[in-house]
Amino acid sequence: TRRRNRRTRHALDAIPLWAKLLALFVLLLLSAFFSIAETSMMAMNRYRLGHLVRQGRRGARLASDLLKQTEKLLGTILLGNNVVNTALTAIVTSVAIAQFGNNDRTLLVATTGVALLIIVFCEITPKVIGATFPERIALPAAIVLRPLMRVISPAVWLVNLIAGNLLRLFGVRPGEDSTAR
Repeated sequence: TRRRNRRTRHALDAIPLWAKLLALFVLLLLSAFFSIAETSMMAMNRYRLGHLVRQGRRGARLASDLLKQTEKLLGTILLGNNVVNTALTAIVTSVAIAQFGNNDRTLLVATTGVALLIIVFCEITPKVIGATFPERIALPAAIVLRPLMRVISPAVWLVNLIAGNLLRLFGVRPGEDSTAR
């Protein structure tokens, strides 16, 4: 096991710093995309969207189809965003340890830094932009989200199955109105 861990550690060390930083940048963009897409899709004016669909706009038709499957759409976005943010954290931690050593201060600074990056550049800023310009963003985003939703739908289904069973275990019935009792 030790020998295997050393080999793995050396394999990770073999990845050049520039490649890790490039991966970090791409992951930041992906995280921002998921956040801006989620907010813009949910902020779309449904009447305006219907009008654009009737005009024959491809992005509008795709966005409308996606919004008819809100649970799957949000599952896709949230699953994608969480996987990307987890990978972001792992890369930042790996780079920080390689550059500054494996100690509590390095981990604290890396954790704080990646949290700030995600909050500012991948959450707040994209969500404000998505809410401000929903149509400009949601229609092109739908073109990307549609095939992505198809590709990761088995993972979304599995996560929803696990979450649904966990909720039932705690006596929560999704979609059931507690005030109706």
